[in-house]
Order: sequence, then C-alpha cells, then structure tokens
Amino acid sequence: MHLWTESSLCTVCKYSTEPEELQTSYTLPMARNSFASYQILLKDENDFTIRSVKTEGFDLNSGISLRCQFQETIDFRHDSYPDPLSNESSVQVTSGEIQSIWVTVHAESDTLPGRYHGRILILAGEKEYVSDLEIKVYKAALPSNREAAFVTEYWMNTVNFWFRYPDPNQLDFLNYYYGCEKYSSTWWQINRSIAEHMKENRINVLFVRTHDLLLDGGTTLDDDGTYHFCWQLFDQWISFFDQYAEIKWFAGYHLVVQTEGKRIYLIDNVDGKPQICTSEIGSAKTENWLNQFLPALLNHLKEQGYLHRWLQHIEDEPSEPDSWRYAREYVRKYLPGIRCMDAIDNQKPMMALQGEMDLWIPRVDVYEHNRDFYDYRLAQGDSRWTYNCCEPHYQNYANKFLGWPLLHNRILPWGCFVNHFSGFLHWGYNFWDPKDPWFGLNPDAVIKGDGYIVYPDKKNNSIKNSIRMIATRDGAQDFELLTLLARKDPSAALKIARKVILRFDDFNWDITHFEETRIELLTALENSN
Repeated sequence: MHLWTESSLCTVCKYSTEPEELQTSYTLPMARNSFASYQILLKDENDFTIRSVKTEGFDLNSGISLRCQFQETIDFRHDSYPDPLSNESSVQVTSGEIQSIWVTVHAESDTLPGRYHGRILILAGEKEYVSDLEIKVYKAALPSNREAAFVTEYWMNTVNFWFRYPDPNQLDFLNYYYGCEKYSSTWWQINRSIAEHMKENRINVLFVRTHDLLLDGGTTLDDDGTYHFCWQLFDQWISFFDQYAEIKWFAGYHLVVQTEGKRIYLIDNVDGKPQICTSEIGSAKTENWLNQFLPALLNHLKEQGYLHRWLQHIEDEPSEPDSWRYAREYVRKYLPGIRCMDAIDNQKPMMALQGEMDLWIPRVDVYEHNRDFYDYRLAQGDSRWTYNCCEPHYQNYANKFLGWPLLHNRILPWGCFVNHFSGFLHWGYNFWDPKDPWFGLNPDAVIKGDGYIVYPDKKNNSIKNSIRMIATRDGAQDFELLTLLARKDPSAALKIARKVILRFDDFNWDITHFEETRIELLTALENSN
C-alpha cells in the first residue's frame, strides 16, 4: 500500500501517478473561525476496501474538529472528473487506482493559536495505516458570515428552477433526484443540508424566489385585479436559511424576464388558478402587478426587519437599457433606498444605466475589457461584484469549470481584493437538469460544472460537496485575511495579494508560490499590531 499527502489545490485523478517521494505527514496552516483541507492518498496493486477513517490525539476541548470524506469521480461520455465528495463512511478501491481522502479541519474563533498534533487512522482491508497531521493555528480570526467583508451569491434553487414560466415540462430537481414533494419533511431536510453547506462555504447572500414563495404560499388574484399576498411561506423559508446559513444579504428575484427584457414576471390567473406568468412591459396588467407587489414587499420587509438587508435583481444580463430602467423606476418609487444590481455580459447598455445601477456585476472578462468604465463608477460611489457564467471559456481567465485547475477557483477572491470588488456571483449552485444540453448534470453538456458546484445525494437526503467548492471557500476566507491586514497596513496587503494576481487574466499558476504567499499573509497578520 502506498500512502502520501497532498495539498487541497492539487487535483488528483484516480489514474494519476504517485510522486517519487511519498510524504506521509502534513502541516496545515489556518486562521481561527475558518476551515482548511488537505488530502491523504492511497494506492495498492490489489483491490481493497477502506473500512473507516478516524482521528486520534486531538484535544476535543481545543475548538478543533475534523471531517474525512472520500473523493468521487463524475463520469461523462469521454471524460472523468474528480470533484464530488462522498458522505459515506467506507469505500471500495480498484487495484492500481488512487483513492483520495479529503480531510477538513475547523478551528473555532476561540481556539488558542499554536500547534496541534494528531493522527489520521485509516483501516484499509485488515491493516491500519497512519498519517500524522500538524495543525498550525494562527492568531488571525475570520469574521462571521454576516460580518464578512466578502459576499458570495449562488443561485441556490430549491423552490423553483431557472427562468421559464409557465413551463409544464420544467423539472423540480429535488423531486426528480430525491423523490420528495416541495415543502415535505424530506424537502426541508435537504434544504437544511444546503443551508449548512452555505454557512460552511461562506455563501452569505440568499437568492430569494420571491414570486414562487408568494404563489406557493397561497397568494391570490381577484377578478377585479386585487392581489391578496400571503407571506407565511416566504417568512418561513427566509428565516430558515437566515438561521442555518448565517445570511448577510437577501437578493430578491428578478422583476424582468432574463436578457430579452420585454416582459416582466407576475402572478396571474390561468384557467382560474394563480400561476407565475409573464406580461408585456407597460401593459395595464404589468402596472397593476408592480403597483401592488412592490409596496406590499416594502411593508412586509419593514415588518420583518429585513429592509436594510434586501437587494433587488431587476433583469439578468440585460441586452438593452429601457426594460431595466422601466422596472428600476418602480423600485425607486416603491422601495426607496433599496440597491439594485444585476449580472452584466453586454457592455452596450451600460452607459444608459449610470445613476440607475447601484451594484454593478460585470463578468470578469467584461470588466477587463471595460476597466475605465467600472473604475469610474466605483469612484462615483457605486458598489461592484463580479461573476462567471459559461464564459470566459479559456484558461487564461480564472473560472470554476470541471477539469480546470483548482487554483482558478481559489484565486478569484484574490482578484476581487486586488481590483476592489466586494463580492462574487455565480448562478450555478445546483442546476442539475439531466436534459439540459449546455450546462446541466448531463453527460453531453457542453459546459461542464458551470451550473453546479454540489451534487445530489439521495441516499442520505443530503448534498455532496465538491473539491471546487472547497477551493472557492478557501478563497473567500483568504479575502477576509487580506482585508484584516489591509485595515492595518493597506500597502502590505496589496503587495502580498499582487504576488498572486494582478488581473482576472493575469495571475501566477504555481501552487507552491501561492501557498508560500498565503503563509506570508498569515505571518504578516501574526506580526501586525
């Protein structure tokens, strides 16, 4: 049996070749109130079963906890990608193949700085194998998700999926993969696992399907055009994620149909039954909806104490300014002070949205091609995040696709820090559509991994994490460390960050260089006053 350890930034395929020198122990540097991961790899010339993985020697009262998970491979027609992490306690391994065990450590905020030593015990076949672990906890402590400097929004969809209304063929993914009905006890159990995953991975902006929650909660429309909004389900769902995911911001669902922009989403009666539909901008039906829905939303957010935490999407990736400005005026009228934002993949309408868009979210390549515009808007007091979606589909840009270097996931928040972005948006948390030919969980999908960063786990009514998510989580944590240092020494923080990345298409690909730079960051914080 060969056993060795490896960084969390190394993608190890099951058919990889082990290194010439096998390092069997590992030192894991980390901040307090953070997570950190690394890998233990095993390979043998015979089939074997890993029956258990246990830890030994760590003080249970130290504030340090450990979790071990087996790396899985997702197989497509012609390619295989290591990415999902199993929730099972054992695994069978084929001869000649490498099995990676991901060890994730959590240090609580009150963990004392210092070095902690223990062992990972792996029962493979009838023999136990040992790997030593040293955890070096630095004094820097990350803020909570609600107090974080960096925010992340994933379009986590469990209430409904995608943008198609009405569409009888639209899949309910939780029903499809888990066999559960919406709002059943099993459904809430799966949502609990998603919320806890969000908290651990610093996804602290909640994408709220406002319309769907109102419809499913019992909202009705009278024949005379009067709406009766029911907020109970809306409140239950939001408070649930606020509790278990530690949410900082709520992002309300888009008002205008994605990109094409000529219609808005609303609740209307179809064959006597309320349903989410679309209606032309400027029509009497549209104005009746906006004149009732937005004031009702404002009053309810005030009552629940959510108003200061609410952001509003208008239209995803607008292709022209008029429809976006139309809906923005209604928000300005009925939701005064609420910041409006959206993803931008087309620069042409943006000149006309100055003074309208409060929080700009250009795709990384759109920003790089239009730096002067977005830097000017930043200077005028606007906020900005960035995002990836399907593109840029070439590796000189950092991205999250399956099969790309994990370092690309990790350095996106570093690029945000260097270039003064305070958040990151990614649409694809769990777009598991097995039929979608472009980005779904489909063997023939053209763009693999962009639509999902977790996987369904029916057996455990849970989700499977991914190694891409771990890299993304660690990058968000790094942003907080850079911010902590910047508050004491901005020049030092930028100098360290710029060793890793200058632009989203100009960064150092060397893993060793990155890890050395991160140690430099932790040390700088250790030595700061």
